[in-house]
Amino acid sequence: MKKGTGRTRRVRNLNLVFFIPSVLTMLNLYFGFVSMNFAVKGRFDISSLFIILATFMDLMDGRTARALRSTSPLGRELDSLADIVSFGVAPSLLIYLWALKNFPKLGFFVSFLFIAGGAIRLARYNVITSKGISSKKHFVGLPIPSASVVLVSTVLFFEHPPESRLFPIILGAIVFFLSFLMISKMKYRSFKDVNLKSKRHYLTLFFFSIALSALAAWPTKTLLFLAYGYAISGPIFSLVSFLKDRFRTAEENEQEV
Repeated sequence: MKKGTGRTRRVRNLNLVFFIPSVLTMLNLYFGFVSMNFAVKGRFDISSLFIILATFMDLMDGRTARALRSTSPLGRELDSLADIVSFGVAPSLLIYLWALKNFPKLGFFVSFLFIAGGAIRLARYNVITSKGISSKKHFVGLPIPSASVVLVSTVLFFEHPPESRLFPIILGAIVFFLSFLMISKMKYRSFKDVNLKSKRHYLTLFFFSIALSALAAWPTKTLLFLAYGYAISGPIFSLVSFLKDRFRTAEENEQEV
């Protein structure tokens, strides 16, 4: 009797271990759906905040699954499906209704490109992960949650779209550029390799502390700065890497001569 009871408890605990990350993923999906509801009602600030909440859930579900050792192919696919809604469809609808609807055809096309880029990015990530060739230090292409935060931070910073006719054009160009960054092969730091117990990561912890303090003091400005800074870090690092390779090749050719 006692042996059976112990086995039952282990089964229940195992089910709970797999259940918790899935709940966080479903909250991610739910917050994305709520965001779209508020965007349709014209409450763009609240819509943006729910996308940020979905981002937090997305951060937590993966880390929780790894901590509980409950990662699974089903969980990975469910996470991707939730992400395409919360960080693809929701921000695209938000940005279209907020500033691009005055250019119906072009605005609709650019908004769809963001969804398409995000879908391709998620599909490629799943393929790389399933083959076990993903890097712990870098992402390949701009992650879709980071791309969505760029759009959300823009909405929160301006609150109301500037009346300039150039603004929708600039915003459309930003959305197009983000779509390109997601499907690109540029590397972005994942920060998954950060070990707070290691002394060499104290500097990273220090910068994270500064970022959190700045977010508390100037939330919209800091979020805008961090979101855009991370988005352009990929092209900057790629350019630096390209220049280093060119200089190295030039030096090798000179030595051969």
